Amino acid sequence: MEFIRISAVWCSSCIITYKDWNTLKENYSDYEYIEYDYDMDTDMIEKYNIGSTIPVIIALRDGKEVGRIIGEKRYKELDAWMKEVIQV
Repeated sequence: MEFIRISAVWCSSCIITYKDWNTLKENYSDYEYIEYDYDMDTDMIEKYNIGSTIPVIIALRDGKEVGRIIGEKRYKELDAWMKEVIQV
């Protein structure tokens, strides 16, 4: 299972939640994590249909999307979401 985070350097919500994202990666270290920049990696994120609200975290299992969380979410919400998508 892998998790993709799409953010941007100009995004205040992305900056605010970056520490929580890193904590999540540490606490769920058995999974793969990929990070894309909304502006710099447009060719890589185009297939994910990202709207205008970021950050976005997408959960993939065997290359298929099984979950998505959008916007400024703190660790408690991210952790609950993570537990949910891991069970899918």
